[in-house]
Amino acid sequence: MRALIVTPNRADAELALGFLAENGIAASAYDGVGQMGGELPGDAGCILLAEEALADADMPGLRDLLENQPAWSDLPLVLVASHGASLAGLVERAFPNSGNVTLLERPLNPLTLVSAVQVGLRARSRQLEVRDLLEKREEALRQRDDFLAMLAHELRNPLAPMRNAVYVQKTLPIADEVLARTRDILERQIGHLSRLVDDLIDVARLERGKIALQPRRLDLNVAVTGAVEACLPTIQGRAHNARLVLEREALFVDADPVRLEQLLTNLIVNACKFTPPKGDIEVRTAREADAALVCVRDNGVGIEAGMLEAVFEPFAQGDQTLARSAGGLGVGLSIARRIAELHGGSLHAASEGGNRGALFEARFPLKPAPLPAAAPERRAARPALRRRILVVEDNADIRESLRMVLGFWGHDVLLAESGVEGLELVLSEKPDIALLDIGLPGMSGYDLARRIRTEAAGWPRPVRLFALTGYGQPSDRERSREAGFDAHLLKPVDLEVLRELLAA
Repeated sequence: MRALIVTPNRADAELALGFLAENGIAASAYDGVGQMGGELPGDAGCILLAEEALADADMPGLRDLLENQPAWSDLPLVLVASHGASLAGLVERAFPNSGNVTLLERPLNPLTLVSAVQVGLRARSRQLEVRDLLEKREEALRQRDDFLAMLAHELRNPLAPMRNAVYVQKTLPIADEVLARTRDILERQIGHLSRLVDDLIDVARLERGKIALQPRRLDLNVAVTGAVEACLPTIQGRAHNARLVLEREALFVDADPVRLEQLLTNLIVNACKFTPPKGDIEVRTAREADAALVCVRDNGVGIEAGMLEAVFEPFAQGDQTLARSAGGLGVGLSIARRIAELHGGSLHAASEGGNRGALFEARFPLKPAPLPAAAPERRAARPALRRRILVVEDNADIRESLRMVLGFWGHDVLLAESGVEGLELVLSEKPDIALLDIGLPGMSGYDLARRIRTEAAGWPRPVRLFALTGYGQPSDRERSREAGFDAHLLKPVDLEVLRELLAA
């Protein structure tokens, strides 16, 4: 790290270089700002600037460089001016946005000069330490995100055949109470695991600002009703007394329906977790001035005063006992608050203390009612078509369970366990649709999709390609689109969504 001396007076430069060298300080001298080449050297520790250099035609370029430093950087300046100059006004004119300027007045004591440069270099050293810490933190976050993405993929793979198997069981005409009850338990727990996996990924993406909303005008009453219905298995599983109270008028908000449902279900599931069996849960909507409110109230374990804000921190847990009876990862409320804030709203908690219940209030900007949409054109319902479907999946359980589901829907199913085998079947059997896993051995699903698009380019009717994968980041969806996929389905796939896609 070195000091940069900028002065048009060569004699002054030589004197300053000598003083600094005597005190073990590395330095370089420049006749003017332009001699720096339009950029700050990477080892610059501070700049020692003579007043005369301020008249340099390249001074605006230096000012721009200083004003566009990274957030961690504030390169120290030592400005040497003549006696009697208006020093404060000089700095304001030369560097209006810099807060790290030391002023020295001529005639100059060499020790004062050396001391000012040493202070600047020490400050720069601390800044570089901050930079290194930020880079290490960024790398740690990247590694965490990569790990969570891989963990989600590995967890989604076993969840996929489990969900498919439960779906197949529900289609069987077996009136056995034990089978029905155990099947419902499995379905609830698979849904719970799927939400945990989604929360793990979303808490990292929300923290790093990587979630883009797709808002539209909707009625909050309708969204809340749907969220309560989605949580009914959890509510009924703990025998809670749930009450839904809706505002009499529609409450229109601009919201991403998927993220809004995630926020609402997280609040309801949180109330279920922390309310003892047969407890009371109320979900209410209301209008307050220009805001639409959703309030979720319970009579459960409550929140101590010191935890009212802490519960919104990622991985925060009020119950630290070995029993961990409430379960969960401690990220649901953090995700809910961040989603509310992304919508221009807020989420707050209130409680009178332990075992006194809790209230969570989400608030959103109220919007006017949308203009009435034109009535959709009525079309005759089309009968479901029997399709020829290829499933390319190296996981035998996923492959076989999908074959059973698709068979129940009346489709002809072909199976392949590798990309090479899948390509051969596409070219020889010409299926209508191909469901391709991404993480295939040998030839990835992306490569397989590209090969199919290339080699089947001249077919009268192209094969529709659906990606079935445990990777659901925006970059994964973009790669799917670029490879030629028509849809990107996340494991464990929502079978009703798949059924609608097949019928389209």
